[in-house]
Amino acid sequence: MKRKWYIVFIISSIVIILLIYNITSYYYSYKKDLEFKERIAGYDFEKLKKINSDVVGYIEVDNTKVSYPVVKTNNNSYYLNHTYTKEKSEIGSIFLDYRNDLDNLSKNNIIYGHGRLDNSMFGSLNNLLDKEKLSNKDNYYITVTTPKSIMTFKIFSVYTIDKESYYIKTYFSNNKYFKEFLETIMKRSIYNFKTDVNTSDKILTLSTCKDNFGKRVVVHAKLLKKEETS
Repeated sequence: MKRKWYIVFIISSIVIILLIYNITSYYYSYKKDLEFKERIAGYDFEKLKKINSDVVGYIEVDNTKVSYPVVKTNNNSYYLNHTYTKEKSEIGSIFLDYRNDLDNLSKNNIIYGHGRLDNSMFGSLNNLLDKEKLSNKDNYYITVTTPKSIMTFKIFSVYTIDKESYYIKTYFSNNKYFKEFLETIMKRSIYNFKTDVNTSDKILTLSTCKDNFGKRVVVHAKLLKKEETS
């Protein structure tokens, strides 16, 4: 008799555990779906494009103050001293390299912005040079939203360097050169993110000025997922 009740108890426990698991999974999926829709609703690209037709996306970097529209024109100089409303200003804009297309990613996709002392624009990327902050894995993610998709990137390299053109290469004639590029930028990192990167990955590079002497703060991240929205 005791054995029979024991078997009933075991079976009942398994059923309850499975039920709880299914309910939890459903709730999590539902919550993620709501968050996804709310995020899309938060970016009125139609309104942004009425202000400036050069708007191509929106960028957010976790645990920084980076939350801005991304613009793009036919050169990499105009938005150094023009806001996204096209007003002339030393503040500039957050802008995509003219060689890139957020809806058709290259091997390396570069977004630029000034490193303002008040932490506006890309100024707060300096926070990523703090190894203590980097030990928190919640600080590893970048979200880029376009009218067509939401892309999540995971940071795998952060460093400072003198002004150069190597890390802003967008074209690689073959995977051998791209592999060498990836190995170089990973070795430069001040922190080991323990993230695997290979030649099939699409890379996002954030570049900003650290000081008035040509130093740059550079952040590299790999595309984790791309969710189509239209």
